[in-house]
Amino acid sequence: MKDLVKRAKSFITFDFPLQTAYISAQFDNTHRKLQTEIPGWSTTATRQKLISNYWFTYVAGHFSIMFGLPVLMIFLIQGFEHSTFYLFSVLIVGLLSYPILYLFHYRPYFSSIFLPRLETIKETYERKQIEQLKKCRQAQLSNFALALVFYVFDKTTGMNTLQCNDQSAELLMKLYGVDPGSIKKSLAIIYGKKDKLTDRRLTEIKNRFEEAFTFFEEIKFPEGIQMLKKLEQKFNVHQA
Repeated sequence: MKDLVKRAKSFITFDFPLQTAYISAQFDNTHRKLQTEIPGWSTTATRQKLISNYWFTYVAGHFSIMFGLPVLMIFLIQGFEHSTFYLFSVLIVGLLSYPILYLFHYRPYFSSIFLPRLETIKETYERKQIEQLKKCRQAQLSNFALALVFYVFDKTTGMNTLQCNDQSAELLMKLYGVDPGSIKKSLAIIYGKKDKLTDRRLTEIKNRFEEAFTFFEEIKFPEGIQMLKKLEQKFNVHQA
């Protein structure tokens, strides 16, 4: 009962659509739903969607109920035949009260409470997305290590389709979702001459080999480890 009274009070005072937790939940749910329906749906579009909901759902619904309740009470008390005068009076009051509510209630609440909270929620959501993307990138193998992994799979399975060309780079781009130019440079190092590599570059390549070795150890693929060691020896010869 207390919860019902609290909700009714929140509705009458127009507090419910202004609550930070509610706006945040609406933003998250709306954004996820529309992202699945419309590819490329942005947080700016979700922001505009919630602004529209504020005016055309919350404000319109609030005023309609606040205006409709007196009309309903008149019908119940006076009856339809004797309520014409009262209905006309309520209509006049409603037409006069909306501009007042807009200027001193709906618009100030929108500008000073709803919109600032919505902007904060939007920025927080975008920041979390960027942080999540950074974590994914940090967890992902480097482009050279990814090329090494595919090289090993290509050799151990006997496919022997990988080459240092645009076609192979495009293929790995589709598989890994990385820049084909970077992949092609990695393939050029794997298949090209090693004697032109600087000591610094060879050190970087050694670290990338460690990433690939760790990957094959985690999936328990000894054949892959042996194949990777054979490739690594070619680099070690020139480093020596």
